[in-house]
Formats: sequence, structure tokens, C-alpha cells
Amino acid sequence: MSIRRIRVFPDPILRKKCRVVRRVDDKVREIAADMVETMDAMGGLGLAANQVGRLQRVVTLHLPGDESAIILVNPEVRETEGEREIIEGCLSFPGYEGMVKRSVTVKAKWLDENGSKIKVTAEELLAQVIEHEVDHLNGILYIDHLLVHEKLAVAGSHIEEDGPHIHDVELEVHVDHSDESVEQAEPEEPEESDIEVVHSTIKFSDLYSDSSVDQMQYELRNSGFVIDSPDSESSLAHHDHDHGHDHVESDDPHLDGGVLLDPEHKH
Repeated sequence: MSIRRIRVFPDPILRKKCRVVRRVDDKVREIAADMVETMDAMGGLGLAANQVGRLQRVVTLHLPGDESAIILVNPEVRETEGEREIIEGCLSFPGYEGMVKRSVTVKAKWLDENGSKIKVTAEELLAQVIEHEVDHLNGILYIDHLLVHEKLAVAGSHIEEDGPHIHDVELEVHVDHSDESVEQAEPEEPEESDIEVVHSTIKFSDLYSDSSVDQMQYELRNSGFVIDSPDSESSLAHHDHDHGHDHVESDDPHLDGGVLLDPEHKH
């Protein structure tokens, strides 16, 4: 298994419809295993294959309290019932969240990693996650469901140079160095001195590239999904008295410096 880089908005693959999996084989299981490791590394509840660059109808889910993740191949939502408003986030929009409408109950079916048919009636959180991930497979993003267009809230923070990121994952592994070569009638608890505690970190940069996150932030602002606070707006815009017009700094990573905009320009 390996951790795969997560594609972020506006990567075009997120808008593409994934293909039906014809046969659940070792290649599909390998992709799904990588998706589980990637999802769990970020503490995500779900992940769709196109979020890691594969156009296959494969989803992984891991809900809070569940011992292990589940794999959904060719998932379909058959029926929905009820409606509720809920705050939602997405691994392809790191650092943002918004209010959407989701079904209370969902009837769905899929194949598991062994090709067996599964049918469920899901409620609340499971129903929400299934809808979210099946949307991904159809090229639909949760920003398409926002109740108020300009209401994506910032939930994260920018990366400081050489500093930790809010989404870095700290791991603590306990390694048993006790002598296992000696056969014992009943296994004994290892001595504290035999246990080595190893600390490790899965870096945000292992899962996302800086350029893709910068581009996501620019596109969200440019599309009007995020409105900067008055303080940040005043720091970005200043009046150019020499030229008699407003000069607005751009977040676009492809532009050097800023762009000149019509003072009346609105998203």
C-alpha cells in the first residue's frame, strides 16, 4: 500500500465521470488499498478514485467508531428520503467547509472488494458520505450543493515556511523488542524497557502540492465561492494615485505581481 497525492479543485479530473469497473481484481483491490491508506492518513470519512487520479467507480469509507474502512465498487444510490442541512468538507478542498443539503436516508448498492453484492439502507452520516462520494464519481462536487453560493468557510490555515501544517498527521508507533525466540506456555506482557516508541509524521505536502492548493484558493475566490474579509481585502487592494485607478493584487500563481481590474468589477 502507498499514499497517493490527492487532486484538488479545479483539477479537471474531478469533473469527469468515472468508468464502471468490469471486474473486481487485484488491480482494483490495490487501488482501493492505497485509497484507504490515503484517506485514513488525512482523517477523511470517504474518498473517490478520481480524487487520486483514477477514473474508476471505486470509493472508500471509514466512519468514526468503525474498526476498519469499507470498499465500494460501482456504488449506486437507488432511493433517497428526507432532507437535512449539514456542514460538509472535502479532501479536494483542504481547509474549507460549507452548508449543503443531503438526504436523511439513502438506499444504495455496490460490490465489495471480493465482488460480492451489498445492499444497504443508510441514514444520517453514512447516507451523507455515500451521496458525497457517489457525486464525486459522477463529476459533481459539494460546492455544487452549497445553500448559499458565497459561503465556503475557511477551516484551515496557510502553511508557514518549514513549520507544521494543520493537516499534518502525527503517528506514534509502539515497537516490541522483547525476545520472542523463547517459547512460553502463556505469552507475557512485554516489559516497559522492551517497548520503543517511534514518532512519525505524514506531511500535508506528501498529499498535496503547494501549487495545486494555491490554484484551488485562487479559483475559489475567482469563482465567488470565498469572499475575503474586509481586513484581507484592504491588504490586497490599494489605490494607485499616480495612474488614477485601482490596482488589485492577484492570488493567481500564474501571474507575476498583480492585475489591473475595473474598479466596478464584481464576481
